[in-house]
Amino acid sequence: MTTINSVSSIAASERRLSAIIVIYYTGPVLWLCIDSVLAQPELIELVLVLNGSDMETIRRLRELALQQPRIQLIESGRNIGFAAGCNRGASIATADRLAFINPDCVLDPGTFSAVLDVFEDHPQAWLVGGRLQHPDGREQRGGRREILSPWRAFVELTRLDRIFPHHPYFARLHSHEDEPVYEPVEVPTVSGAFMMISRAHYERLGGMDDNLFLHFDDADLCIRVRQQGGQIWYAGHVPITHYLSTSDVSRTFIEWHKTRSTSYYFVKHFQQSYPRWTLSGISFLLWIRFALIVLRYLPSDLPQILRRWLARYRG
Repeated sequence: MTTINSVSSIAASERRLSAIIVIYYTGPVLWLCIDSVLAQPELIELVLVLNGSDMETIRRLRELALQQPRIQLIESGRNIGFAAGCNRGASIATADRLAFINPDCVLDPGTFSAVLDVFEDHPQAWLVGGRLQHPDGREQRGGRREILSPWRAFVELTRLDRIFPHHPYFARLHSHEDEPVYEPVEVPTVSGAFMMISRAHYERLGGMDDNLFLHFDDADLCIRVRQQGGQIWYAGHVPITHYLSTSDVSRTFIEWHKTRSTSYYFVKHFQQSYPRWTLSGISFLLWIRFALIVLRYLPSDLPQILRRWLARYRG
């Protein structure tokens, strides 16, 4: 791993961090993630919110919480969703700054320190994300992007940017295919896979929106940061290795919540700027898309869905 060198003069209390990780049937990379977070010197506590997992992982997490005084384990008893899990973890965290980290992310040494320096250098920064990358170092989609609007989603899906490649009205949502960025820059949106915010700002925003069970919680939070006058920064010099598709979750489950969250997000933020019939039409198309996905994936997903349901019923 690459060590990130930085010199900081933020007040000592503001260099103390609480990290929150929401877990739901995450694969073996979870243990690499936990180890990399515990290795950050600024960490004073790691709050693990367990929304669901197999019994062996639950056993190991319980043992780890007993052995590691910095770990607090919250067992939700059911899957309350990512946003609600983050809020629950933040509610018991004690540090001045909060880091939200996906359980399939692995941090380099010095990650927290480098991100804290961005806050110091840019006092208007409320939220800072890192450079999401594949294990081979390639930048991932989603780490830096524009504000997701109904129109931009349409451009992204239809790739109208290919017809008008230099027109700002047809700019793509994601920026990972643009010129690489290896320094801090202000952006409209960062990824919830890794982001840091002060406790005061998180509480001022009211935390994440519990209605966004899965997906678009980060886009929603970034919009509200900007509405409150804060800035969002992308730390291009801070690599976050993000292992994708590590959770034992069915495609049907993911797409259901993604479709529901998308429809809710568009109505919440764009009902004043788009005609209601437009948003209703978009929602209808999204659910048609979901139905087509179900037809393709449900037969293979069904055994897992039934197995998971039976496990909850017996438990």
